[in-house]
Amino acid sequence: MTGIPRPLVANLLGVDESTLPPGDLPVDRLAAHLLAYLRDTADDDPSESSLRAHPKAWAYALTDALCANAPEHALTLVQAAVAQAAAPDDVAMIAAGPLEDLLARHGADVIAMIETLAKGSARMRFALSGVWPEQVNPMVWARVEAARAPGPELDAGDAMPPA
Repeated sequence: MTGIPRPLVANLLGVDESTLPPGDLPVDRLAAHLLAYLRDTADDDPSESSLRAHPKAWAYALTDALCANAPEHALTLVQAAVAQAAAPDDVAMIAAGPLEDLLARHGADVIAMIETLAKGSARMRFALSGVWPEQVNPMVWARVEAARAPGPELDAGDAMPPA
């Protein structure tokens, strides 16, 4: 999947499809916008209205809506964002944000796909090490822990693996 269908984007953002650029939204482009938003707002108070006024707030809103309503698209976005991450802090923001949210909301539906991704990607295992168990179903959490082994680990200060 390389793009998020334009009608789905319009629906999730609550806008008329005619207001969007033509074509589907490339996942890589959405990942870049999401990372830019997360970097720019990392130190901001989440209750501040300035977060909603940020020019890339739409990317965060769309990511949240994908995590809630379109888990396969959300997982593709997470994978793209993790691949584009330039630093461990980027991976940590994706892990503690959309990846954790996706696991909390749809863990049983996406865990097999996550296991497959983690098996083939040290960077995905690195991202999984930044997810916290509090919101994740215990059965899914056991599979997350198994999928992220043998590391590397964000909290251990391990080097970020190449994409």
